[in-house]
Amino acid sequence: MPSQTMTAVFETGGDSARGYRRWVIFAGITSLVLGVAAVIYNGTATIASVVLFGWLLMFAGALQIVHAFQVRTWSGFFLYLLDGIVRATVGTLTLVYPGSGAQALTLVLSFYFIVAGIFRTIGSISLQFPSWGWSVASGLLSVALGTMLALHWPASGQWFIGLAVGIDLIMYGWALLMFALAVRKLTPSYA
Repeated sequence: MPSQTMTAVFETGGDSARGYRRWVIFAGITSLVLGVAAVIYNGTATIASVVLFGWLLMFAGALQIVHAFQVRTWSGFFLYLLDGIVRATVGTLTLVYPGSGAQALTLVLSFYFIVAGIFRTIGSISLQFPSWGWSVASGLLSVALGTMLALHWPASGQWFIGLAVGIDLIMYGWALLMFALAVRKLTPSYA
């Protein structure tokens, strides 16, 4: 639904706006509850996230292999096929060994946080755009988080992904609830 249509529905009030708002509230509360559960049971959430990631990789690899044979006259056929085979293989291995998959993903994420944090910090100091200090702080926090993950690896691989997913769900659920509250304040029929 385009944003103009969504805004018009909420501004006019009525049953349709109330229905949309109820679904947004339901989605927000559901995200909050799932996020809290993921934070509490972060080990289980980590394995569930890795298994979902494995299925997605395996499915994407299978689709890419099929598509590679559909375009087999293309000069990049073998490279495309090889990429599909690697995706499907990594997805399958992640499904068969989810604990090892979580360990590997955590280690990759730790190095990503370190490198991205260094780039963000150096770029912010160099450019000094408005509020650049917050970006420097964010970069330094990323470096610290990545370093802590790497130093505590492999133990951090058992809980980090589930914790990150849980925090993301909590933040998303809160954002949805705040959106529903803002919509309520905009429409006079709810006052």
